[in-house]
Amino acid sequence: MFKRSCMKKLNLFAGCWLLLAACQAPVSGEKEKDSVAVTDSTELVDTLPADSVTVIPADTAVIVDSTLVPGRWLQPVQGIDSVMQGFNLRKNGKAESVNMHSRLYDKWKLQQDTLLLWSHAEGDKEPVTEIDTLVIKMLNDTSLVVFPTNAAPGYLEKYTRKKGSRKGK
Repeated sequence: MFKRSCMKKLNLFAGCWLLLAACQAPVSGEKEKDSVAVTDSTELVDTLPADSVTVIPADTAVIVDSTLVPGRWLQPVQGIDSVMQGFNLRKNGKAESVNMHSRLYDKWKLQQDTLLLWSHAEGDKEPVTEIDTLVIKMLNDTSLVVFPTNAAPGYLEKYTRKKGSRKGK
């Protein structure tokens, strides 16, 4: 019995000593090494391809010119490049779907670099309002590139402005 008690105490002491030794700070002179390699994400940015989806770093900050947001923004329907779909953003904050019959856009709002689009599903007995949150990654007079916040990191959607629709009514 005495032997068993001593063994338990010895094991407990050894375990505490091992735990204490593992928690000690590194000896001065030893350099700590970071286990995560940091790379320059600007090297990953390339030109945007002609299709509507591309991958670039999501940490790129964009200053959005709010006067460029209103308009008719379109992208090819996936698998049918000859058919375009998207949305028409009016200056008064109203939004309309273009060639999207199951999802109808109602309104939009710009908050810094984030475009919020309210929509509802057509044909539902009790329509549920959804809000798409799109972080603007690039915007000019003819192109809009956004990151949907519910998408995989790095996924982007590219829209082009239909000519003659800059005013957005």
